[in-house]
Amino acid sequence: MDSHNIFYHVCLCCREDPVLWGFAILLALFCSIDVWYYLRTMAIILQAWFLPPVFDVTGQQAIGGRVLLQDIDLCHMNNARYLRECDFARLSLYARNGVLKTIRALGANIIVGATTVRYRRALCVGEAFELRSRIVTWDEKSFYLEQRFVSCKDGMVAAVVYCKQNVLRCSPDKILQHLCKRKVEVPEFPEDLKHWISFIAASSQALKAESGREKSERMMLWVVSGLLVVVGSFDVWYFLRGTWIVIRSLLREPMRDVVGEQVIYGRVLPHDLDHMGHMNNSRYLRECDFARFAYYTHNRMYKAFRALRATVVVGASTIRYRRSLALWEAFEVRSRIVAWDEKSFYVEQRFVSKSDGFVSAVMLCRQNVIRSTPEKILEFLCKKKVECPDIPEDLQHWIKYISASSQALRAESGLEEKTK
Repeated sequence: MDSHNIFYHVCLCCREDPVLWGFAILLALFCSIDVWYYLRTMAIILQAWFLPPVFDVTGQQAIGGRVLLQDIDLCHMNNARYLRECDFARLSLYARNGVLKTIRALGANIIVGATTVRYRRALCVGEAFELRSRIVTWDEKSFYLEQRFVSCKDGMVAAVVYCKQNVLRCSPDKILQHLCKRKVEVPEFPEDLKHWISFIAASSQALKAESGREKSERMMLWVVSGLLVVVGSFDVWYFLRGTWIVIRSLLREPMRDVVGEQVIYGRVLPHDLDHMGHMNNSRYLRECDFARFAYYTHNRMYKAFRALRATVVVGASTIRYRRSLALWEAFEVRSRIVAWDEKSFYVEQRFVSKSDGFVSAVMLCRQNVIRSTPEKILEFLCKKKVECPDIPEDLQHWIKYISASSQALRAESGLEEKTK
């Protein structure tokens, strides 16, 4: 039976059974766009309207959450989902403290310019958490927000996020002055935030010098209605694509340079979009997951992990967004190991537009090695000791930020634990 006959029989069944037609439409929606993202966004806005306003603009606001089946990868919350939850928390914060209303009144807009995440402990499936958000400080162009994932089980800070929110067609000072009817003094910048801002500046200068310029800026119908339950409950495409990338990389010739650059290709699909019509910032981290799968398989590092009974986990990541990726836009993700220390690899991943070669986003990922060391893994693969390259200036700033953030959180919680 060819595809035309299949389509004809599906349409015939749907005409005879309206319920099946409804399931088919829902399945098409779930396969094409991120339905839960839009439903949750509307729920957050409605909830904020009915909650009392927050009069302290820089005050902390908390929303609750729970790790669902759709949020997990290796039985814990996927690192991209942290940024997704932060989107909802920021929307609620701005709706309750009046910033969202003020932005509309001034004809301004606010977008994510950069985020950095420190993962201190995994959030497991079913685990409840509290996401605490606050505006820490601001400069002439951007707000800087801190968002903490606090486990409801033991009160531990499982992850901490800094977000740089760039203000367009206005400034943070004007927004706060319009909202508070007076000039608001800028709070002092914390030490760890200073390090991260230094990293952003150094990264920006390096990319500008390298490029010499800075520019602003399918799916078939599934027949069986039971697939709707699977697609609606699990992130099916994550596992399918991850498996395909690993198989394809295994069939390729191994990389000669273990720490060299490797490229995978992608395209912005409807499922990747947010309410602003471009690739959602959490999807960048998802694409970086796939690029690292391909990288570690292609350079045979996964083989070394298995032989040495080691594993590698994300300890921290930071990403700078330089220009949006629009619907159907093709891009490359270029991955390479920049440096390493006694506990971790540091991987740089760049999103390069296929249309003009512009670096749309750049991410640094700290990959913690468990039950082994980076030196032992590289020595196993190369059959000799490999010297670590010089650490770039922007990466040095970020490593200092991680250290300062870790010390601050440990001092605050009073917990003795291994540095991640």
